Amino acid sequence: MKLTRITEWLDRALDVPAFDDVSNNGLQLSREDCEVHRAAIAVDASVRAVTAAANAGAGLLIVHHGISWGGGIRRIDGGVYRVVRAAIAADVAIYACHLPLDAHPKLGNNAQLAKAMGLRRLRPAFSYHGNVIGFVGVSARVKTVEIGGCGFNVPCGLVGVCSGGAGEFAEEAKRLGCGLFVTGEASWGDVIAAENCGMRMVCAGHYATETFGVRAVAAEMRRSLKLPVDDLTEELA
Repeated sequence: MKLTRITEWLDRALDVPAFDDVSNNGLQLSREDCEVHRAAIAVDASVRAVTAAANAGAGLLIVHHGISWGGGIRRIDGGVYRVVRAAIAADVAIYACHLPLDAHPKLGNNAQLAKAMGLRRLRPAFSYHGNVIGFVGVSARVKTVEIGGCGFNVPCGLVGVCSGGAGEFAEEAKRLGCGLFVTGEASWGDVIAAENCGMRMVCAGHYATETFGVRAVAAEMRRSLKLPVDDLTEELA
C-alpha cells in the first residue's frame, strides 16, 4: 500500500488539520520505498521503537509523541539524530499524532480510557491550547479498574478523564462536579491544588494512559485498510 494513501487516511480519520498543536502532526519522516506492507504503533518515536518496528518488518511507525515540535527540527543532533539515523537506516517512516489522538471521540486516548472505565454519556471537557481534549462521563456503578498496574475504584457519578500530564485540570474537574479525575501524571503543585479543592485525582501513568489511542488506531487500520499493524506498546513499556 502506498505510504501516501495510509498517511492521508490517518489525517482524515484523526481530523489532524483541525488542531492547533505544539506537535507537527502527520508524516514527520518519510522513507525511500513508497510502498508499506506492514506498520507498527508505539507511544513515543524513540530509537527502541524504530528498531522494534524495523525488526517487525514495518515500513511505518505511528506514534503519539513524534520528533518534530514547535518550529520543527532545527538541528538534527543528540537524541533526535539517533532516532532519525535509526529510521533512515531501516527505511522506517514516522507518523505522529498528538492532540488529535487525545481528543478523538472514538479512537482517542481519552475516549478509550473512558470506555475502559465504563463511563457513559461522554461530553468534551478540558481545553489545552484552544483544543478540547478530554471528557467527562457518567459511571453508573462502582467499578474497580486497573491501568498500567495502577488499580483504583471508579465511583458512581461524574468522572473526568484527561490522559498524559493533565493534573492542571483537577480543579476544573471539581468545578464540573466530578467525583474523580483520572490523568497520567501531575506536578506536585497540581497534586496540592487537587487536594486543597477536594478533588480526588488518580495518576495512572503518563505512558499507560496514552497507549489507548495508538492501539485503537491500529485496530481501525487493520479493519479499514486491511494493513497488518504490530502493537509495540507492551514491548516498549
